[in-house]
Amino acid sequence: MSFHSLLPKRSKFFLIYAFVIMVWMSLELIEFFGKVHLTDSISKLTGFVEICIGFSSLVIVYLVFRESKSLRKEIFESKLLIEKLNHKNLLSKSDREEFWKGVQKQYEGWGFSETESEIATYVLRGFSNQQIAGIRGTSLRTVETQTYTIYQKSGTKGKLDFIAYFILPLLPEEEGSRSFHAN
Repeated sequence: MSFHSLLPKRSKFFLIYAFVIMVWMSLELIEFFGKVHLTDSISKLTGFVEICIGFSSLVIVYLVFRESKSLRKEIFESKLLIEKLNHKNLLSKSDREEFWKGVQKQYEGWGFSETESEIATYVLRGFSNQQIAGIRGTSLRTVETQTYTIYQKSGTKGKLDFIAYFILPLLPEEEGSRSFHAN
């Protein structure tokens, strides 16, 4: 099930949840400020606490909804970036295919699983861990753990070192320069 197919259900849930909370808070406000004579002052305090809980719930729902909207936008932008990058290749098709075969061979040499290979490819394309999590429909923590494993297996120190491992051989040698990456 994709992220987009879950979204309408989430939106409906947020609307229903917000409506129920607002009705409940309205009833509590009527009881709290109304002319209903309460025999116990603790009832008023309890009502006030329940109202605070209701308002905080609405704030939390708003923040979650805003984050969801932000992630949808980031996923959409990531997909556009992929399409844009596919159209701006500087290498010929045969060069790209040869480079990709070399990348896959290196993945195999490092013992990457299918999932690790997929994530490593997203890393090579420059995606953030949050973008990868959104595209794959997994948690950010899961992607962070998987990228850490990728860096450990490849002997690189992080994202930039991992990308440089594949990019440096494509760059021309400069006079007097030395390689910063041990092969």
